[in-house]
Amino acid sequence: MNSWDPLGAAEQAAVADEILSVLRHDLRNRFAIVRNASFYIRRKVARDAAYTADPRIEEFFGIIDEEVVAASARLEESVDAARVFNRRSVCVSAAGCVRRAAACARIGTSGARIVLSAQDGDVEADPIELAVAVRCLIESAVESTPGDGVVTVRGTASGARYCIEVTDTAPAACEADSEAILRPFYTTKPGHSGLGLNIARRVTRRYGGTLAVEQRAPGTSVVIALPLAATPVLGDVGSEPAP
Repeated sequence: MNSWDPLGAAEQAAVADEILSVLRHDLRNRFAIVRNASFYIRRKVARDAAYTADPRIEEFFGIIDEEVVAASARLEESVDAARVFNRRSVCVSAAGCVRRAAACARIGTSGARIVLSAQDGDVEADPIELAVAVRCLIESAVESTPGDGVVTVRGTASGARYCIEVTDTAPAACEADSEAILRPFYTTKPGHSGLGLNIARRVTRRYGGTLAVEQRAPGTSVVIALPLAATPVLGDVGSEPAP
């Protein structure tokens, strides 16, 4: 029997956001290539007798241009993600979100052990969506950690930012691999989507933060840094038990 996932709806929305973003970017570029090619051909043949003799040629070039513009506009239409997940940005306990992410992490039969420490600190974000982002990092670190290794999760308030650091004990990646892991769909694990880090980065940027990958001996750290909220939180919102 499958257990209920309190972060499931938010994760589905995050996956949809990431896939649609990749598709939009790719199709936008392709439409631009088609439009430029059509413009070039139109300019070259505009003086030919066939072009001036048959008005449908100019009409068809116009149709190509109009349809490409219309298709590009459709790409900008947002999918109603509210049906899946209703995002709400509030002042929330970042430490609570980290704890919820660790509690909901799907580590399967991995022998990896999660060591967690989270200082108090409040940020402006959706608590469920932020927990999804951190869970993505934890699960990615667990997948990379061999055997009974340790995944360290730390949350610390530093200056004007709250930093969430997830560190695995996998062999250090080369510089090229460090850049590749932030590409959509990049994965070394069969059956995995390779979107975890991209989802975490997208969520982090949505709330004015940054995500960085840092090589640490003997593993790799991924660090989320979010601006601390000006208003303190009453209670540990991020760690409230799921209904």
